[in-house]
Amino acid sequence: MWITMDDVLDLGVPGPSGNENDTYVSNDIIYKVNNLFNTGSILRLLDRIIWHNNLFYETSYNLYGFTGFEGRTIMPVLQQRLVKDAVPATTVEIETYMAAIGFTKQKGEGRYTNAEYEVWDVVPRNVLRDKDGDIYVIDAEMKRL
Repeated sequence: MWITMDDVLDLGVPGPSGNENDTYVSNDIIYKVNNLFNTGSILRLLDRIIWHNNLFYETSYNLYGFTGFEGRTIMPVLQQRLVKDAVPATTVEIETYMAAIGFTKQKGEGRYTNAEYEVWDVVPRNVLRDKDGDIYVIDAEMKRL
């Protein structure tokens, strides 16, 4: 589905934006308009989405559509369930969670590996803890080993 740039604001209330995503919140969904800055291509982004969904299925992404400036850019629009009543997880909570799902901490903040993946940028701004203490990785960089 193509979403015109004029209609992007209809996705929801603008939320926090980062290096690669502008976000829009609507009820239980967060939409992320991805500028491909970190991945460089749609194919690499889709690979990363598949890997994220395999590792962190509780915060899985769906491809909602595309937007951009006709003839100049295409930006995928991703959809993810909103984690409500959450706060950034602490570094200790993140390390404990990543160890529990089979990852080993590496040198460098927020960097982990297992036999199949290297995951980084797993830091408090990208990991949430809900009121029940459950941990949710909402955004991370990764590659297959």
